[in-house]
Amino acid sequence: MKDFAIIYDLDQTILPASAVPEETFLPIYEAIRSANQGTVPDAELEEALKKIRTVSMDVIAKEHNFSDAMQEAAKQAFLNGEYKFSCSPFDDWPVVKRIPGKRFLVTSGIPKLQQAKFDALFEEGDFHGIYVDDIYDENRVGKKKLFEKIAEEHGLIPDLIWIVGDNPDSEITAGNELGMKTVQIVRPGIEQSDKASFLICSFYELNDLVTKWEASLKFKT
Repeated sequence: MKDFAIIYDLDQTILPASAVPEETFLPIYEAIRSANQGTVPDAELEEALKKIRTVSMDVIAKEHNFSDAMQEAAKQAFLNGEYKFSCSPFDDWPVVKRIPGKRFLVTSGIPKLQQAKFDALFEEGDFHGIYVDDIYDENRVGKKKLFEKIAEEHGLIPDLIWIVGDNPDSEITAGNELGMKTVQIVRPGIEQSDKASFLICSFYELNDLVTKWEASLKFKT
């Protein structure tokens, strides 16, 4: 049997959104407020800004009808920021290292900011590969293409790839479209979806799922 692999999301899957210090985002908030010029009502704008920790900036901008000026201000603030901080993953992160199979990480966001998270969280060898879906890349391919790239580069087949994440409209949908097994991890504050193959609340449950599946296939690593 070919190799089995799990592709993990980062934010709200491995890392709590609240773990990144609030001051990291203050320049972004201020840049967007300054560029608003009445486009988005103040109350709605403040609600939109609260989502920056958990939702990709491009999704927020579309949902709340940010003007081009607001989107550009956000982009420049993100790209020009300097990111270095300490943060801690969910308590069950160590379990991931015990789960069989190859491990990959795919996350959407700004590479500099995501790299600061990697530096704070991970050690060499934690993943076979880390990929950032850069929301400001002119040639952005998205998570689905990155999943395909991982499969191709590592000789993996969709039936033996599991996608683990919190967002049903992002990594879960992409995995489903590729015929991969999808697992939504329902962390505190995350709404449960019926799109995923499996629902879990922790990596302990993921470990149990994989162990049972492995045994049913007489799969040996």
